[in-house]
Amino acid sequence: MSVALQAKYAPNFPPQAVIGSGLGDAVEQVKRGALKYVKFGSSDMMVSEVCAGTMTWGSFNDREEQAFEQLDALIRLGVNFIDTAELYPVAFNYGKTTEEWIGKWLEKRVASGEVDRSKLYIATKCNALGIGGAGIPHSYEPEIVLNSCRDSLERLKTDYIDLYQLHFPTRDVPLFGGASFKPDGVDRAFPFQNKGEPHTFEGPVLAIKALFDAGLIKHWGLSNENAYGITMFCLTCDKLGVPRPVSCQNDFSLLDRMYEGDTAEAAYRFGLAGLPYGPLAGGVLAGKYTKSKYAAADPDRPLAECRHRKCPEFQPRYGMPMAMAATEKYVALAEKYGITPTELALAWAKQCWFNASIIIGTTTVRQVEECVGAFQLELPRSLLKEIDTVHEELRSPCCFYASKPTCIEAPWLGNSMKKACDP
Repeated sequence: MSVALQAKYAPNFPPQAVIGSGLGDAVEQVKRGALKYVKFGSSDMMVSEVCAGTMTWGSFNDREEQAFEQLDALIRLGVNFIDTAELYPVAFNYGKTTEEWIGKWLEKRVASGEVDRSKLYIATKCNALGIGGAGIPHSYEPEIVLNSCRDSLERLKTDYIDLYQLHFPTRDVPLFGGASFKPDGVDRAFPFQNKGEPHTFEGPVLAIKALFDAGLIKHWGLSNENAYGITMFCLTCDKLGVPRPVSCQNDFSLLDRMYEGDTAEAAYRFGLAGLPYGPLAGGVLAGKYTKSKYAAADPDRPLAECRHRKCPEFQPRYGMPMAMAATEKYVALAEKYGITPTELALAWAKQCWFNASIIIGTTTVRQVEECVGAFQLELPRSLLKEIDTVHEELRSPCCFYASKPTCIEAPWLGNSMKKACDP
């Protein structure tokens, strides 16, 4: 995006404005600048540091007009990167709807001249369960992936996809909060298709090659992967003469820093950009399940309609008791430095060296404005150090090493135990 366009869409904040903490010289001040655009890994994409997440459009947002309003706000604020999936929306009403809504919006805005498709980057995903796609579990075989990609293109009403991603591994590896490797599908929410032998990476890579050969995609990426998966996919690409993936989209937040281990090293060594999702841990890090004043920020969206109250069985890891205990400390840090918990969580994720763009998730225009504004902040070293201190005390508390049910109940906390789903 050009400097002129960036200036046009940037909110009216003075460059390097400082946010007062009300504590005088007691703490360093948070600086506010402009939304930035960065080179996305080894690709030629110049993306905004904030990427528009869309997975609740069609479930928690039940009208397409709500998605249109948020998309319009995102474009107005300078966001040029959108992430979706054939599987979306999530929690309920799975599959296809989100891509369809984005496609309707895109067709209208391109026709009116309000959006230039060539300056907008669209990412989507194919999933191995076949939800919204093949309809049956698969191992990313070439024919299935080709059909899924074509279906996504039709729903999105575009001729090409800028970033096409494999949504999660097909091998027997734990997913979604499982921090310990266990084979044979232990700590995996759904069936696996293979044991991750070297030859099983060739089919998906050849499937991606077919998409390149057909001119349907510009780049491709991985999601919910680990160091082994990144390494094997990249080595297989080199062996078969296929471009390497350019990014890895994993769960990452103040409450889940597992990516910082060997996964970050593998991504770094092979040139993959970080494109994390879940930076607000399903809204927990926004503070709305901790303090009523943050829940009240969206008066038309009562807490009872928010994710962990409406669908407590969906992604309960984000609201586990230890995650709530850590969130209280992060909320206190945000207030100490005069920013919102949302701003703290997103600005911190942006400043992690391995991330290129951060996927936000919103259900209202107000949330869009707060989230995008967070990417104009620069957190001082003193705050980053205090964040790390909390992390050392309560490391990745929405992950589990041995027993998810035990972490959900946290019996060691006794009567002080609280979950996000608790009224």
